[in-house]
Amino acid sequence: MLCRHTTGVYKMIEAKLEISAEGYYSCDLTRKIPVRVNLVSINGPLGFGIIQSLTGKEKPLSDYVKALRKSSSIVEVRITHETPTQYLTEVIHQLKNKSIHETILESGSMSKLPIVIERGVQIHHLLAPDQNAFRSAFDKLRSRFSKVRVLKISRSPEGSLGPNMTSKQMDAMKLAIAKGYYDIPRKIEIKDIAKDLKIKRVAMQERLRRAEKTIIHQFAEEYL
Repeated sequence: MLCRHTTGVYKMIEAKLEISAEGYYSCDLTRKIPVRVNLVSINGPLGFGIIQSLTGKEKPLSDYVKALRKSSSIVEVRITHETPTQYLTEVIHQLKNKSIHETILESGSMSKLPIVIERGVQIHHLLAPDQNAFRSAFDKLRSRFSKVRVLKISRSPEGSLGPNMTSKQMDAMKLAIAKGYYDIPRKIEIKDIAKDLKIKRVAMQERLRRAEKTIIHQFAEEYL
């Protein structure tokens, strides 16, 4: 049965998962080397990543790249840009079994990039169109990998294209953006947007502040 809310609209499921695997090169290497890997794009076996040093020094970056090149799971590693604390890389891998990313895709779900790998675990933001797809992905991940833990799960009729806001907050935010409320300099005042929605200025202000709070908390949780 698909997930519905009270008006009958199907809900997309977004789950933040922590996944680790023994013998999985990215997990094994980040257990030993203090780096954070952000996979920002995946095209089949080719992955584009940002490797960040967790010590503030360059040695962990060079150690990680050397270890990648020695791994039997890696075909090619190319550094496209480097600084003392961050490398941009292109990596082609060749795994014997399905990767974590491929397991999620074959279950009818997807990962919202970036995928973050650090201290032996991968953090995925899994997007599933319904409960059945989520259950399929979760069960397959647990059957193939050492540890799968749900850190957070939410269901929203808006899907993953926007944070978990109420429809009124979403409408207020969309209108404020369209009218130039967030432009610099500001093109419209709250009281004028409130007139368009036929609500009081205080109500409009509260909707925007709650929407902004939701966005800020989501950003902080995912990136800070």
